[in-house]
Amino acid sequence: MSKRRRREVLGALAVALTAGCVSDDEPRVEIREIDVVNLREESVEVTVVAERVDETVYEDTFEFSPKQGGSTDGVHLEEDWMSGEGDLEVTIAADSIDEASLSTESLAQDREDDECVSVFSTVDENGVGVYYAEIEC
Repeated sequence: MSKRRRREVLGALAVALTAGCVSDDEPRVEIREIDVVNLREESVEVTVVAERVDETVYEDTFEFSPKQGGSTDGVHLEEDWMSGEGDLEVTIAADSIDEASLSTESLAQDREDDECVSVFSTVDENGVGVYYAEIEC
């Protein structure tokens, strides 16, 4: 094989092997705040756990009073551990009722640009729901 042909083959192979690889230019999603509220007619214990690259960066348990009329009990979190490098996975668990998770990596998959999100979680008769909305970074 000639040197020129060999270079062409090696160049094509390099392009083929790197096609689809993750680049530093991929969009990043950052969680800026988390709100958890109890919509149940009874007290509930809720645990919020955040992990980044297999390390627990936050874990706390809260006791929420029952919903009374239009008043609900909950917690608002805006913490330093929410920003940083690597995928952040947040799990919200309510007693032994249910749990739900959300990760910044999964949120970034369908994005074209960097984004910040606000996470809202409800605990109700159907279990734990996790919702998010884009907010200004």
